[in-house]
Amino acid sequence: MSNSLIQYQITPKNTNAHIFEVHLTLDNPNPMGQIFSLPNWILGSYLIRDFSKHIVSIKAHSNKQEINIKKLDKNHWITQPCKQKITLIYEVYAFDLSVRCAYLSNQRAFFNGSSVFLQPLGFEDSPCEVLINYPRDAVIGQWRCATSLTLKDKQKEGEIYTANNYLDLIDHPVEMADFTRFEFSLANTPHAMTITGEHSTDIDRLRTDLIRICTHHINFFGGHIPFDDYLFLTLATGKDYGGLEHKKSSSLICARKELPTQDQPDITPEYTRFLALCSHEYFHAWWIKTIKPASFHKLNMSGENYTEQLWIFEGWTSYYDELSLLRAELLSVEQYLSLFAQTITKVQQGHGRYKQSLAASSFDAWTKFYQQDENAPNAIVSYYTKGALLAFVLDIEIRKRTNDKHTLDEVLRLIWDNYQATGLEDDTAQRVVEHLTQSDFNAFFAQYLYGVDDLPLKQAFEYIGINCEFNHKQNDLSKFGFAINNTQKYAVITHIFDNTCAQLSGLYVGDKIVNINGNEVPAKTLGKVMDGYGEGEGIKINILRDELPSEIPLTITHGEKIHATLTLNSIANKTTLKRQKQWFKG
Repeated sequence: MSNSLIQYQITPKNTNAHIFEVHLTLDNPNPMGQIFSLPNWILGSYLIRDFSKHIVSIKAHSNKQEINIKKLDKNHWITQPCKQKITLIYEVYAFDLSVRCAYLSNQRAFFNGSSVFLQPLGFEDSPCEVLINYPRDAVIGQWRCATSLTLKDKQKEGEIYTANNYLDLIDHPVEMADFTRFEFSLANTPHAMTITGEHSTDIDRLRTDLIRICTHHINFFGGHIPFDDYLFLTLATGKDYGGLEHKKSSSLICARKELPTQDQPDITPEYTRFLALCSHEYFHAWWIKTIKPASFHKLNMSGENYTEQLWIFEGWTSYYDELSLLRAELLSVEQYLSLFAQTITKVQQGHGRYKQSLAASSFDAWTKFYQQDENAPNAIVSYYTKGALLAFVLDIEIRKRTNDKHTLDEVLRLIWDNYQATGLEDDTAQRVVEHLTQSDFNAFFAQYLYGVDDLPLKQAFEYIGINCEFNHKQNDLSKFGFAINNTQKYAVITHIFDNTCAQLSGLYVGDKIVNINGNEVPAKTLGKVMDGYGEGEGIKINILRDELPSEIPLTITHGEKIHATLTLNSIANKTTLKRQKQWFKG
């Protein structure tokens, strides 16, 4: 393998057509024909996305002459044999408003390297240099560039950055816009956040709250920081939401209402959601970007990379992202328990938890979790939400077996201290837990990780003096076995749940509910109307299926109670209250 410098130049060529132009220059290509490739997926998002479909044209030049370049498959190209310097010139269509791909308009440019930078095969360890040019046809004023790539030089038209190798290059997203930026430093490590888009954020408050979150995570891992600077890239839109972790940065999208404003002194559920997102992605800097599955230490970016461990890396992160807000004193105990109850309810809503194990959910993320259809609630379980619940139950089980001497916190720290170089095998976490507790966890993991048994949530919460109860909720159609889209006049069924009266009656996804017992029922009032019928009562539902009328007889039966509530036990003894406090404080 060569260590020659790979040079890239990316230019927002036509903002209204959403076209980036990329130049790739290679000094000493393979003389038998140089192969180039583009990743088919992006780290942290387990779906084959075929980024190469966005390349709309590609040419190759050598010694100022055009040379042949041929496509080998969907994401590989080969040039004709050539011993001299090669430059590829290609255009990329960029209009994906997400954290995973690339976007270009006259207001903003954003890209992940995995969707725009071709890789010359055989040069995997070569250093990279990229010149990022500013657009010439943007309608707004002063654009700036934000990225965690290493800055080499600033020029009038753009900025030059460097990366250690190709995998390093594609792990630093780039934002270009007229954004808001603020900074802070923790443990002599610079941090910053940019916010792109219209917003009226209380910057001082957001900075203060981010400092609390970041300080918590740094202290959680013993003051060890796996980066020399960190950048939160935030896009504020009308209603979008999402995040993606990177080595030294996070890409975040949130709704404007989720950012704090000066006229909202209290922490709102919307702002809490954004803080939890920041907490989640920042935690990943330690927990999957540094500590990761052993199989992720050598990645194939053209195909799926399987692991059973997403329940550890996403699930445990989901456990700590909100718990950290409590421990950082950003949430009250009551606010935190309300959030945790929502996570429990999400898991309980899915009948797929009886069919798919957490290990299988992790392994099949590529085809099941990331490609969900209308039957997903009956077939799969989320390694995020149920993974978070398993983390909690495991945390409590560790405390029980060690008389409150050890916790899941210590498991993560032990892994951090011992597995950075090698990564985790599928059984590593269990072995660490067993070493810490001097206890056999085979049955525990067989039941709850590789099996589909319901988690012992009530017992776990009881140990720390919290009541966990399940009930039916008013106006919730899930207890009758279906979910709807209520944005139109009449409800359209979006999901039918297994072993419920809706499924037994013969209702299908796509059915439009027009009336019940001859009375017209608008979508907004369907839940209230259904609640008016008692257990065992028969009703007639008139639907449109493929725009043809049909009548469906249905006998009312209520499904399992799924809505969780968590409350503090007012008569808990001193020992239980002490355990509770230890869990809350960490």
